[in-house]
Amino acid sequence: MSDLSEQLVKKGHEVHVLAGQYNYEDSAIKYSRTELWQGVKISRLPNSGMGKKSNLSRMIDFLSFNFLILARLLKLNKRSYDLVISTTVPPMLSFFVSLIAKPKKMNFCYWAMDLQPELSISAGLVNVNSLGAKILSFMGDRVFKKADHIFALDEYMRSHIIKKGGNPDKISLSQLWPVMNKRDSGSRLQNEFRQQHQWHDKFVIMYSGNHSLVHPLDTLLQAALQLRYRNDILFVFIGGGVRKADVTDFKIKNKLNNIVQLPFQPRENVHLSLSAADLQVVLMGNEQVGFTHPNKIYGALYLGKPILYVGPTPSHVTDHLHKLPSNIMVNHGESKLLADQITELANNIEKLDSIGQRNLQFAEEHLKPDALKNKIAHKIESLFQS
Repeated sequence: MSDLSEQLVKKGHEVHVLAGQYNYEDSAIKYSRTELWQGVKISRLPNSGMGKKSNLSRMIDFLSFNFLILARLLKLNKRSYDLVISTTVPPMLSFFVSLIAKPKKMNFCYWAMDLQPELSISAGLVNVNSLGAKILSFMGDRVFKKADHIFALDEYMRSHIIKKGGNPDKISLSQLWPVMNKRDSGSRLQNEFRQQHQWHDKFVIMYSGNHSLVHPLDTLLQAALQLRYRNDILFVFIGGGVRKADVTDFKIKNKLNNIVQLPFQPRENVHLSLSAADLQVVLMGNEQVGFTHPNKIYGALYLGKPILYVGPTPSHVTDHLHKLPSNIMVNHGESKLLADQITELANNIEKLDSIGQRNLQFAEEHLKPDALKNKIAHKIESLFQS
């Protein structure tokens, strides 16, 4: 959303963002109530800042933000904006927007990222027959039906939205773009991040991102356990989330020296941290195709890194990787197969360059950030100019 907002400003549009006042990962960080960033006007609402220490605290933060958004929208004059764009987080946000947009004479664009409650149900967090699931399903289905336009991230998500009542003529695919604007131009062993952490010439498998329940880490952790005797193979976990503690506990319980944990890296340096890996990990939970869309694959391809995918087939990830031979693809539970494939590649490290070059060439042809930003910006322009 930050990239899109900046792109729309560059194209001469006025963009106003409503956001929360606390950092999502660290609620001790509180931002100013107003800010002008890259020409984008930001207003931050005084939502609660209880943080991610429990599901209850997260729920309170979500609810407080949603109701503050609703109150702000209710105060708007008609036609205050040509178009309002909402994403899927926090849950219910887009439902409130769908209630207010039409009476206020504003077009409503729904940018579908992670679909709820579908994602929580598939992950076992919410009972499909519970009252909460039924209420959230009703709210989500209403958004599909009432949005003036919907951006879906892949064909699987688009198909699900149509099944739930979305108008096919009002849904377009929105290819996500890599989040970095720079590449690391140095060689593998000259990488600044690798040198900083003294990984030397070890074979580095990296998972970088949110450690969530919908991105199961168990198969990767079991592979690390099976490869504990290989001092030249290192598993690096970067980021936070509800399952970060599970990685720590697994490491301590099994006395593993081949697991390293690091915090989220600043966006301006993410190209260096991601490039420090020999394999970039992409995860997707079973039964979650069409409900979520791990975009880590795009950053890995853009940086020319080989990919290790653990998840179901088919998916948007396997759709890409089937065109790019020698990247690793396994199902959840296949930790022995995964360990064997990691070993084979670690023993033939000269293969990394050819795999990475094919991935990079694919990204150059299909994943240029400016082109993808302009594509979605052009579609948005057509909505409020029609």
